[in-house]
Amino acid sequence: MKRFFFAFLLALPLLAGAQTKVKETAVPQSVLLALQKTYEDVKVKTWYQAPGQYIADLVVDGQHGRAYFTASGDWQYSAFPIKESECPTLMNTYFVNNYPGYRIRSIDLVEEMNGDTYYRMMIQKKGLAGSEYEMIFDTRGKLMQTTAPDPDEVKRDYYTHNNPDEGGTTVKRDTRPVPEVDNPIDDRKGPSDAMVANFTKRYPPTRLSEGPDWVARGNDEMVAYYSNNQDAEFEAVYSTETQTLVKTGKVLAEERYTSAILKYLKQAFRGEKYKVEKMVVYEYDAKYRGIDGKKPKPYTYVVVSQKVKGGGKTYTRMEFDNTAKFIGLLAQPLDERDIQ
Repeated sequence: MKRFFFAFLLALPLLAGAQTKVKETAVPQSVLLALQKTYEDVKVKTWYQAPGQYIADLVVDGQHGRAYFTASGDWQYSAFPIKESECPTLMNTYFVNNYPGYRIRSIDLVEEMNGDTYYRMMIQKKGLAGSEYEMIFDTRGKLMQTTAPDPDEVKRDYYTHNNPDEGGTTVKRDTRPVPEVDNPIDDRKGPSDAMVANFTKRYPPTRLSEGPDWVARGNDEMVAYYSNNQDAEFEAVYSTETQTLVKTGKVLAEERYTSAILKYLKQAFRGEKYKVEKMVVYEYDAKYRGIDGKKPKPYTYVVVSQKVKGGGKTYTRMEFDNTAKFIGLLAQPLDERDIQ
């Protein structure tokens, strides 16, 4: 990607405020011809004029976007808004793992005049009407350039605000609402007698080869990790509010990994080395009902690892529905027993 063009992109928020709607008859013929040359089948909804620039709000192959042209008729680039679910997994994972406490403001697929195609993600810190930051990713989801704060500083600041009692007395308490962490870990409590009694009734010790090992999963769940006599691994998830079983997770053996999910991962991580560390199928208890009064359908939790330079691994945590369709990413381990 050309550095001068990246700098031009950074100025876009400033230019946006200077845009003025104009009729097509006011658009230079050179710009109209450049549009026709760029896209064979295109429908322009609105034209805008900015300093030294004409912008077409258009539809190409059913996709809404904007194309930017110089006043002399040179096509600069086009930007098509897309959903987070349509982005490469590596790109979404980078944001989730490195910018806790931030939200995604917008994502565009950008086509540049020199043939480059990449993703432009705009992020902003939650709870503040502060600055927006830009991150540029290639089509595989690898970060190329960014104006966002250093990830280590972001995570350190986020941890400090969410753990004000740690790190000494120099930490000033933040009175603003604290961003929620997906599945925060709390290992200070154990299972209730009702949970233990329910588990023992369902799974007598004679049917187990290992466990149960009870672990807190956030503030509202307790999990019993155990293995049956066939050495198959399971997780029984209980609600701390109702003291009842919510769902049971079966850890799949490698030879039983869901083929459709493996196919998705192969595409999502194309060109990258990775390993499926864990695949768990969760099924809800027969008596459990969601907020809609219905029993939720099963889903699959997957953990993928990738080696990093200098040693160590990074982990991508994903969920898939009962049809093996990707649902979304998780930023944190489920609990202290999950792969860290």
